[in-house]
Amino acid sequence: MQHCVTHTTERKMMNLDTKWEKFAGGPAVTKSKSVARVTINRKGLIYLSDKMYTAFGRPKTVALLYNREDGCIAVQRVHDRLELHFKFIQLGSGWGVRAATFCRHYSIRIPNTEQFIRPEIDPDGHLILNLRQTTTVGGIARKQKVKEFAK
Repeated sequence: MQHCVTHTTERKMMNLDTKWEKFAGGPAVTKSKSVARVTINRKGLIYLSDKMYTAFGRPKTVALLYNREDGCIAVQRVHDRLELHFKFIQLGSGWGVRAATFCRHYSIRIPNTEQFIRPEIDPDGHLILNLRQTTTVGGIARKQKVKEFAK
């Protein structure tokens, strides 16, 4: 007969050294409409879910600013349509800004689709995106299965 021992009052915490990394992305969400999320992909497309786009005020055009020191992008709502401003386009259930020229100018290289962990709207209404606080959500190259043909 085996005995099952459970420790309900006492749990031992595992000591982890600095080699461990805590995943900050959270579980996958199936309904993108219900989550305020922002991603950026390798082509420089900044994508906002409809919930984030609504929280941001649903602007038609924005200016993009970059803080090199902090590695942050600021998305600023603008009302005029100058050539240097970026237009939002509807993409599926969300909205996007094609920011490839911005990314190229500032040498921002995104190898995969990255989700910003904590996109925030500051008191002045700017959407702040920290490139140092992202998690990979797509665009990962997968090994292709090799098909063997019968001779």
